[in-house]
Amino acid sequence: MKRLLIILLILIASVWVGLIAIRHAGFLLIVYQPWMIQMPLWFALICFLVFFGLFYFLIDSFDRLGFLWFRMKSWLHLRREHQSYSKTQRGLAALIEGKYKKAERLLLAGMNQSIDPLINYLSAARAAQQQGAFERRDKYIKKAYEIAPRASLAIGLTQAELEVEQGQLEQATATLLHLEEKAPRHPRVLQLLEKVYVRQADWKHLQAILPSMRKAKVISPEEYELFEKNIYCELFHEASDKRLSDVRLIWNDVPRNLKKNPDVVCAYVTQLLQHAPVTGTETSKEIETLVRKTLGQSWHPQLANIYGKLNFADLNRQLVIVGAWVKLYGEQPELLFILGKLCARLQLWGKAKDYYARCLAHGANPDASLAYGKLLESLGEVDEARQKYKEGLMMETSVLSS
Repeated sequence: MKRLLIILLILIASVWVGLIAIRHAGFLLIVYQPWMIQMPLWFALICFLVFFGLFYFLIDSFDRLGFLWFRMKSWLHLRREHQSYSKTQRGLAALIEGKYKKAERLLLAGMNQSIDPLINYLSAARAAQQQGAFERRDKYIKKAYEIAPRASLAIGLTQAELEVEQGQLEQATATLLHLEEKAPRHPRVLQLLEKVYVRQADWKHLQAILPSMRKAKVISPEEYELFEKNIYCELFHEASDKRLSDVRLIWNDVPRNLKKNPDVVCAYVTQLLQHAPVTGTETSKEIETLVRKTLGQSWHPQLANIYGKLNFADLNRQLVIVGAWVKLYGEQPELLFILGKLCARLQLWGKAKDYYARCLAHGANPDASLAYGKLLESLGEVDEARQKYKEGLMMETSVLSS
């Protein structure tokens, strides 16, 4: 009903306009030498309206065509991005699955239409390395630097990881030191440096980055102490062919808290033992004092074995000291062996035999078996001595073969 009313109003308005145009006819005169155009006014108005409609339609068509072209370009762009993303995604999946040749091919195909192909180059470098294609790997790393200079830290870390994996430790060290200058105390840089220095047995440089590792929270305070302890132990082990003065210099650098650590003391004392025959009783006294003080605070089997090999002047005093350790740490086989040797030197034959027997009751001990056999032989118990000798030799042989 409403639509019908509108149509009716339009018809009435059209009739009314037509009547006015007939009653009040006018003319439009256009003069442009040498032409002159004359037309009714109502016709001129109709022509103007038709021209305006055509002009509006033409402008609207151009606008629609531009919008359609924009949508077409957007669709093509999104389609290329989707294809690139799909190839990159499939390439990364192939890399994880260990299909390195396929991964490299897909990643290269995906980077041609990718907006940010950095991940493609880095992943392709990993795939190339797994195939042993190190020249291609280096080429992809170089391309990554060229297209994303602002991501040099991420690219450098990837490069260092690949170099460490390949065993190029010198190149990896150079790469990581360059990154450390740009990003001091970066956790991942420090972790890789720690791995490289350990593999190179470069304990001095590893010791130098320990404070940075602690401040960057790469390692906990407990791990810091463990690292520091192991580093000094390794430094002492490497000093086996050095002079006694060099060994003492390392000991002087050891922090006070670590000078009480049994492992560090054991590593230091082991090196002192090598120089003891040359330096004489002074070094032996130092060894005896260090071992005695350390064992008085914490148990360490290897230190106990070292203590048992020392030549003591006051045997009774050592018997009391070792007896106190037995009360403190229990009947450790190392302590029982020392007590057996001390009693044998003091000619306390019964106690010596008892300590040797109790030592061997804890398990196989070639040195204790041979010492026990020697004691039995000196006491005239030849058959039992031969049995102990045999047991000791068998144990020694099994140890050497293993």
